[in-house]
Amino acid sequence: MLKWLACVLVVVALPSCRADIFSSTAHLQNLLHLERHIVTTLHDYVDRTESKLNQVKRYLNLFYDSYQEVLEEKVPVVGDGDDMVAHPLQAYQLVRRLSVDWDFIKSAMATDDWLPIRKLVNNYHQLMPNTDDLQGAALALVRLQDTYKLNMTDMAKGDILGLPQGTKLTARDLLFLGKQSFTAGYYAHAIGWLEEAITRAHQEGNRTASVAEINAFYTSAVDMHDRLFDRTDLDVKDYDTFGYPLMGNRSSAVLPGKKNQKARLGNDLTPMEEQNNYMALCRGERLISVAEESRLVCRLQSAGHPYLLLRPLRVEERGLNPLVLVYHDLLTDAQAEVLKHLAEPKLARSMVQGGKGSEIVSISRTSQNAWLGPTDHPLMAKVYRLVEFVTGLSTNVAEEHAEVVQIANYGMGGHYTPHHDYLLVDKDPEELKYVHPKELDAGDRTATLMFYLSDVTRGGATVFPRVGASVWPKKGSAVFWYNLKKSGKEDPLTLHGACPVAVGSKWIANFWIREKGQTFRRPCSLDPEL
Repeated sequence: MLKWLACVLVVVALPSCRADIFSSTAHLQNLLHLERHIVTTLHDYVDRTESKLNQVKRYLNLFYDSYQEVLEEKVPVVGDGDDMVAHPLQAYQLVRRLSVDWDFIKSAMATDDWLPIRKLVNNYHQLMPNTDDLQGAALALVRLQDTYKLNMTDMAKGDILGLPQGTKLTARDLLFLGKQSFTAGYYAHAIGWLEEAITRAHQEGNRTASVAEINAFYTSAVDMHDRLFDRTDLDVKDYDTFGYPLMGNRSSAVLPGKKNQKARLGNDLTPMEEQNNYMALCRGERLISVAEESRLVCRLQSAGHPYLLLRPLRVEERGLNPLVLVYHDLLTDAQAEVLKHLAEPKLARSMVQGGKGSEIVSISRTSQNAWLGPTDHPLMAKVYRLVEFVTGLSTNVAEEHAEVVQIANYGMGGHYTPHHDYLLVDKDPEELKYVHPKELDAGDRTATLMFYLSDVTRGGATVFPRVGASVWPKKGSAVFWYNLKKSGKEDPLTLHGACPVAVGSKWIANFWIREKGQTFRRPCSLDPEL
């Protein structure tokens, strides 16, 4: 198991700085539009180039038609052997070719047919992917295979979780996936991808990559994999291996994994146990007993608010400790589309907290996000009020009772490894020195309400690996939980993660509600366990 610790062109306005293309389906969609326009322009280029070549061929044909019989010695040459212009008709055609026909060629060749393509690419250079995007996209495929235990052969044929797409990976593609896995230290996965590459290279007849080229990398990967078992200064269990030396034998791409092992829950899990639970929940596996699940109920709720009397909330419990609630059909499809439309031009790569109050890009979170406040659009003000009605908590952004909304779009394999939403309570005094005073005044994130703005075809669940709860995206619904206990202490059981998006697009809107302004809405408790 991998250790994920760390054609009219329609393109929306681009952010001022370039974002990783692969980390957002919105930008990938723009990239698709761009490629379609490039293809159309390339067809025009081919047509113009072929027209030019036809003119060149016509000129050559005129030349050979004029001298063919002379060259084949079917007619005598007038004068000496080199003087073929003594014949008046040949002289006439010579003059005509270089005064008229050559002008056609010269005029045609004077135009720069590549200019439209160059301008198109230059105008949308921010959309064009680079090698970092390719590496990110490759690792996204590796992540999907690992999380959902996908069969590599099926993936190579274009089948993802039972959805054939008709797009196959070439031997060159599979070789690249193997190289990326190897470079990241995932030797067992690298070997599996390289074996698939060898098989595909045989099928292709070495068209995209040769068997010999792949075998060279395969041998290196097996050698590095087997050498781990000779090391006495490390625990091989901490590495991505098959659990035994291959000794040059084919692995049959049976990747390692623990089977039939009962999952543990709680706050005392090891990082590996948390990761195992996270991935199991992503695959839809049940980690709690049937008896525990039977205590989770669905109900109608008005929350004591007049706004909800005629349209009570449809509430589904997904966890009891901590309480994880799903509110169904809070937003209409049209409202969800408006929020996505507002966010799309502002999307930029998502950041995570680094040291000393900084924010950094991390492979632990592959998505792009934008920030919208209650004054950015009339709908935003309505949504803020709706969240206040549903949760009973203040969402007054002006008074710093809540943050501006973060709308996020996950790209291919987009995920967020398990994390907590609280920002302050788990920091030591040295770290708190780097927190802005306004953040300290607003208090920590007492609760999270996350809207799903899209359905996801495969994958993309929100899971809580310490309690065995999972929520699957449904457009217009929202999931809610408290990050802090009533005592103000953090609730470590709220550890949650976003599962990789296997097929489809995932859009969410995060409402983070702060402690400030909630004193009488959620009274505190002196009991640290409440």
